[in-house]
Amino acid sequence: MSQSPLSQTKDVNDDYLESFAKLAQRIRSGNSFSGNERNCAFMNSRDGTFTDASYSLGLDLIDDSRGMAVMDLDKDGDPDYLLTNRTAPRFRILRNDINTENNWLVINLIGDPKKGCPRDAIGARVEVNVDGRKIFRTLYAGDSFLSQSSKSLRFGLGQSTKVDDIKVQWPSGHDEVFDIGLEAGEFILRQGTGKAEPTKAPAFLKEWVSLSPVIVESSDELRIRLSQPLKLPKELEFVDLEGNKRFIDELTKNGPVLVNLWASWCAPCIDELRDFAEKTSTFKKEGLELLALSVDNLYEGINVSPDEIIKKVKSVGYQGRLGFANDDLIAALDSLIRESIYRHTEIPIPTSLLIDRDSWLTVIYKGKVAVSQIISDKSKMGLGPNVARKEASPFEGLWAQKDFVRNPIAVSNFYLEAGYFEEAKEHLSSFLSNHKVIPGSDTGTRKSAQLAQVHYKLAEIFSLSGDNASALSQFKAACHLNPNDQRMLLRKVYSLAEAGESKKAEIEAKVLCEKFPSSINHLTLLGDVYTANGEEQKAVEVYNQIIRKNAKTIPALRGLSWLHSRAETPDIRDGVKAVRLAEFLMKSPGANNNPDFNMIIGSAYKELGDENKSINYINKSYELALDQFALDVIRELKKNFPDMIPRQKEES
Repeated sequence: MSQSPLSQTKDVNDDYLESFAKLAQRIRSGNSFSGNERNCAFMNSRDGTFTDASYSLGLDLIDDSRGMAVMDLDKDGDPDYLLTNRTAPRFRILRNDINTENNWLVINLIGDPKKGCPRDAIGARVEVNVDGRKIFRTLYAGDSFLSQSSKSLRFGLGQSTKVDDIKVQWPSGHDEVFDIGLEAGEFILRQGTGKAEPTKAPAFLKEWVSLSPVIVESSDELRIRLSQPLKLPKELEFVDLEGNKRFIDELTKNGPVLVNLWASWCAPCIDELRDFAEKTSTFKKEGLELLALSVDNLYEGINVSPDEIIKKVKSVGYQGRLGFANDDLIAALDSLIRESIYRHTEIPIPTSLLIDRDSWLTVIYKGKVAVSQIISDKSKMGLGPNVARKEASPFEGLWAQKDFVRNPIAVSNFYLEAGYFEEAKEHLSSFLSNHKVIPGSDTGTRKSAQLAQVHYKLAEIFSLSGDNASALSQFKAACHLNPNDQRMLLRKVYSLAEAGESKKAEIEAKVLCEKFPSSINHLTLLGDVYTANGEEQKAVEVYNQIIRKNAKTIPALRGLSWLHSRAETPDIRDGVKAVRLAEFLMKSPGANNNPDFNMIIGSAYKELGDENKSINYINKSYELALDQFALDVIRELKKNFPDMIPRQKEES
């Protein structure tokens, strides 16, 4: 079975990565790997064929199951099944309750490392003789996708109550026979003892398996209670019926708000507004404000006036706030929900959002929702993570994990792409304030590595905003938590140069080059540091050294072309060389839509004296940078080419 890519590296096939991304998107859109087929189980018919026994065994579930482990949870001799699914429930326990009068034998092996056998005894072969029959089992490691079944070896004895003998072929090559006359049950066989030790079932396993899940009744309503409330961006805009711009956070300052997305042509929407109208007094008593936003005018060919909206809602008695949703509001909500919830589905009409004080999104209702459900959810807002976690799950049961941490980087990326710069910083900063590594503790843990990524992302945001001192502080924190991450080390050194600590940057860059003499990345870093420090000739020498090693090294081509067009040293300026390098750069994949590359070739043509081409590329670079929110490129363009950026675009 092929492995999923753990990181996007140069040695990973691009086609594979693209296909994997498409497959992942299909799963997030509600499709399954199996094509929504039911799980299957086949029984060996002992004639060279198999019989489909899925239904009779109770395994024909609609779950999109991926992993399966087999073990005797309740210690009654028969195998029970543990399934992991991509769909809910994500984890399912199937207890085998087939009643038979047959007897069984379970063997647990423990090897002796002193005899050359691993303690887990993987690879051991066990032969059980019972009533003249020989039954064989081999101990394997890993027998299902991302799963490990119990290491217990199970033998069906039929009506027999005892075994004649047991022979173990240990992985060390030693054969051992254990006591004859063992009764049915579960035993431990330790290498070198020749005796079997009976075992007893742990009490907690029986208690665990005895739990019965509460099945939620089927409903057309899709209610998503977030296990962690989601902070909505500031100044999330809608338009009131008078045409004035209003913001969601203006309303949530005073208390919780239910935002309802509806359309005048939508029958369930009108029914829902009628239900809201009938419960007006209930909403007022609960201190819950209603905001019904029409989406009518977002559809092509539809233009509904404020008077028509008023007439429509008056017909059902609705008395809450009214307004019009815009494309930016819907796009922001859709993107933010997609980043917070694994399953990707479109926002239907109607959809309601229960938002707590200070714009914390708590519950999403896709489809018509009962007022009683809204009031119940409102009463449980702000009661802490334990309540939120319980309300977020549709099933009762035991929790294997108490804390579910939302990916802070994914959410911050949404904020950045949508232009909510401050929200991105606040989101990451808030996450770091709630998830800290104790000073002096082990920095090689999974938690520290995750926190390092958050510090790194926050550092990049500070760098984009020009706050080099804060960026450097965050890069240092990232490297402290994950000192073996080369990408972080490289970026920290460059940040030193940006923050004005040029000598420190040069020293650390040289140390890395000495430590990794064959690494082009570290040598490129040294060239970038020289450029940032104004040591242009040294930078040119380093970039040329890199190109001699590999003529297609993009960062070196980029850096050298920039120096040939922008260097303060007259001898380095060379428009012909700058254009030649930039044109080669533009042949790389995705270069046409890269704002930085377009800036580089625009600068090169300016040095060459071709003003028309230069203006075209600079303008394209600025448009791409605005569209992609590439703040670093925007900053460079405004600094180096202020007269070539159209005034109206700059103001926008």
